[in-house]
Amino acid sequence: MALEVTTGEDGMIYIRETDEPEVVAVTTPEKWDAFVKGVKAGEFDHFVEDAE
Repeated sequence: MALEVTTGEDGMIYIRETDEPEVVAVTTPEKWDAFVKGVKAGEFDHFVEDAE
């Protein structure tokens, strides 16, 4: 599984998984930027700590 992310002509951010490309989540650029900052800061690491 991989994520595909693009910006639409309307300026919104479109996100989908390669395993289910027909399901698309849409968010604002501001919310996407906040999410990316959280990932870089390790805010979501607890979700994958026990994944291995």
